Amino acid sequence: MTNPHDGITVGSVTPPYSINRRGWIAPSGDVIRNPLKAQRLAELMNSKKVEA
Repeated sequence: MTNPHDGITVGSVTPPYSINRRGWIAPSGDVIRNPLKAQRLAELMNSKKVEA
């Protein structure tokens, strides 16, 4: 993440940033506006992807 509106990449998982909704889109369709929460979600998704 080099700009505040970039996707947050953790491993091979990158939640996209939505300019219209001003936040990162979770797989469930929720909008996460806090970048720390978005990173934590990406880390959780990456760890589940590695385990599977």
